[in-house]
Amino acid sequence: MSMSFNVFIILALIAFVLAATGWTYRKTDLIAIGLALWALSGLVGHLSSITISPVLLALAFIAFVAAAVGWRYRKVNLIAVGLALWMLSLIIT
Repeated sequence: MSMSFNVFIILALIAFVLAATGWTYRKTDLIAIGLALWALSGLVGHLSSITISPVLLALAFIAFVAAAVGWRYRKVNLIAVGLALWMLSLIIT
């Protein structure tokens, strides 16, 4: 395990705990921030080989970041899109 992997996981855990306690900051979604950090930790480990799985994981990361800052696209839930892309990247691996 690399150091950056551990740092992203710990930061994701902190974001999840803050979201669970009800802490908010403007329009940011702390659950989406935690998911983005968690996806980024998995993406860092797969950067050595560019296949479809890391590309899907990068798209999931982008969807989580967009959801975290409050961006919306019609009635699409971006957290669900990110989770679907992440699961697809795990299935393809």
